[in-house]
Amino acid sequence: MSLAYAVMLLTFFLSLFHFSYGYREAIRISDEDGLVNGWSIIVCLPLGFVFAHLASIFYQQI
Repeated sequence: MSLAYAVMLLTFFLSLFHFSYGYREAIRISDEDGLVNGWSIIVCLPLGFVFAHLASIFYQQI
């Protein structure tokens, strides 16, 4: 297994993790009343896009 393939898998699973965690936090926050702390969504969703973009870059190098 090449290094590009291993890094592609790592970034792919990290993007899936961040998207699913951000989705779960959005569902949890939508149920709250009053002020909420949305930093987890602000951080997780852009990280999901970054890791998905990196996964596509490393996929092209395979």
